[in-house]
Amino acid sequence: MKRILSLLLLLQACAWAEPTTDRMCQIARQEWDFFGKQTIGKDGKISHPGHRETDEGYWQRVGVYWRNGVFENFTGKDTDEAWSAAFMSYVMREAGLGGRFRYSDWHAHYINQAIDGRKSHDPDCAFYGYRLSERAPQVGDLVCYRRADGITFDERPEVYPSHTDLVVAVRPGEIDVIGGNVQDSVTLKTLATDSKGLLIDTNQQWFAVLGNRLVNPQLTSR
Repeated sequence: MKRILSLLLLLQACAWAEPTTDRMCQIARQEWDFFGKQTIGKDGKISHPGHRETDEGYWQRVGVYWRNGVFENFTGKDTDEAWSAAFMSYVMREAGLGGRFRYSDWHAHYINQAIDGRKSHDPDCAFYGYRLSERAPQVGDLVCYRRADGITFDERPEVYPSHTDLVVAVRPGEIDVIGGNVQDSVTLKTLATDSKGLLIDTNQQWFAVLGNRLVNPQLTSR
């Protein structure tokens, strides 16, 4: 009886465990590894190809991102349905962010949550949004780019084409990020940064860094 009670208490403690940035990055790296470690260098070109979304054994995994991330029943065979936000939602949900992240098949929903949450000093947001000039990306942050003209940090409709990648490593002059549905796979990209660590990659139209408040709950909203 004591052994059963101890096990129940352990399971309860695990259920209440706080999400961590390490867990978030671990999940992203596991999915990258599963897809064959596709890699894109700072020149924007694939240096190591991986498996594709429609490959047998891999389209099923994309279906897991859809179902578990945003509760949709698409798969990697639904090539008209972009799954990059479903992938990121899956990572955040599996990492245990709970109600602190707006899970969606639109990146715009949680980008806006982070930017607006910082403005309103929302203590429940897992991320706060910053301009590229305001924050050097750190491990656990999300970096965001637009897929349409007219989108800026300050001018954003409710939904718009965009993309986010999770920062998993930081080095002088560069960062590594992992995202889903990048060249039809889960892909690691290396992006250029300047001497202050600010993002200066020119291969995409970057416009925001979402600062991870799991690392620093006191992350300023100013």
